[in-house]
Amino acid sequence: MRILITIFSLLFSTIQIVEAQVNLSQARSNYLGMDKDECKALELSKKFEKSPPLDALLKAYYGASLAAAPACLGNPMEKLKYFRKGKQLLDESVKQQSANVEIRFLRFATQTKAPSFLGYTSNIDEDKIFILKNIGNYAKGHGNADMSKQIGNFLIASAELSSSEKAGLTAIVK
Repeated sequence: MRILITIFSLLFSTIQIVEAQVNLSQARSNYLGMDKDECKALELSKKFEKSPPLDALLKAYYGASLAAAPACLGNPMEKLKYFRKGKQLLDESVKQQSANVEIRFLRFATQTKAPSFLGYTSNIDEDKIFILKNIGNYAKGHGNADMSKQIGNFLIASAELSSSEKAGLTAIVK
């Protein structure tokens, strides 16, 4: 009987861990949903808290969601804590996989949306150039077509691209 209880307990805890993990599809969906509901960032960061990712791309989504979550927090100290942890995770992700277009996009998006007084703007041009140079190949990757359009549309809508960069990017992502 003890063995059955032990096996059941282990099985149940394993199921809970699996349920708590956020997959890439969920992370993308929640992150991209922030344009309609900025509190999606806080929701996503809470999901990641249950089982922090080791994968660089998911870690970048965790970082980006933490950095955007302060929009739904009231306490200024909590806002700063969330932002700093998000910034740290994003930078770690870039160090882990500096050639990943999606990770560089998440840092670009975070830096362009962050209030300037936070001083997190030093990689905007570097990330923009990297993304523009590599988005064509990224778009050809398995499962990246929709995300490349999202990235392209975000960059086109940003104030960071020149009109010629926007035109070139439009040709790639349409």
